[in-house]
Amino acid sequence: MKVSLIIPLYNKEETILETLKSVFNQIERPDEIIIVDDGSQDSSCRLVERLNNPLIKLVCQSNQGVSAARNRGVELASYDWVTFLDADDQWDFEFLKEIRYLHSLFPDEKVLATSYKFVYPSGKIEYAKLNFINFSEDHGVVENYFEVAASSHPPINSSAIAIKKSELVEVGGFPVGIKSGEDLLTWTRLMVRHRLAYSQRPLGNYIYHTANAGAAVIRETDTDPIGREMLELLPLALKAGKVGYTLYLGRWYKSKGIILLELGKNTHARRKFIQAFSHSRERLKLIILLFVSLLPAKVSKKIILKIYKPV
Repeated sequence: MKVSLIIPLYNKEETILETLKSVFNQIERPDEIIIVDDGSQDSSCRLVERLNNPLIKLVCQSNQGVSAARNRGVELASYDWVTFLDADDQWDFEFLKEIRYLHSLFPDEKVLATSYKFVYPSGKIEYAKLNFINFSEDHGVVENYFEVAASSHPPINSSAIAIKKSELVEVGGFPVGIKSGEDLLTWTRLMVRHRLAYSQRPLGNYIYHTANAGAAVIRETDTDPIGREMLELLPLALKAGKVGYTLYLGRWYKSKGIILLELGKNTHARRKFIQAFSHSRERLKLIILLFVSLLPAKVSKKIILKIYKPV
């Protein structure tokens, strides 16, 4: 199993070397590392160039967003399997070995992933909480991806996944022009068509940086292209017997509504909670959120930030 690693890079001079160190420390390394610099204005590129590592292919483009950078990397990948690592995240040293082991256990599956953990500036580590996984061993095939995703952290993290390149291209790669949650849409496109070979070992590390706090909120808009496409995929998901898809759709609407409340856009938030109501089991929470959305924006924002304050 030959693997191309794709790292989108944008103004990560403080983290890119540690990210690459976690790659070079792998028991089994990738067969190539494609770093797509998406118009960095700091010294990120120069730091990568100085490494002069034969595995690294550095590509530069004007700033087009993380999806465009990932898609460019996929286009340039030489091998059948692609994996991703954000330029401020890290892998545990067994990650790629585990991915290759998953492939040996489940050679027909097109999407492979491991669990992951959140690493906070305080040093606190939080492991992804995954409910309703349909197997008890370390390794297995997740048959109910959307049920798991609707009731816990997402099973897939963009820094702990490997995908058959042809299948990723077939679903359109990563959506360009969407600034928040673009990877979740890609996983949705894949999971309505495929199953997930999974390791419950948390070998990907999402490094929580202070600079990232609230980034999703800042990038948020009133429009919801992800929600629209998820709704369009509903018939395909139901036809494929994807358990929990409607619940997953409801959770998406709820999450969008909470972010809109943080922005003080209460009317738009209320619409999302109403959309979520017909899909979700969390109806009491939604009623409470609907009530909060009726309060003055300054008050509702304070309430939401207190409830959903990051660690």
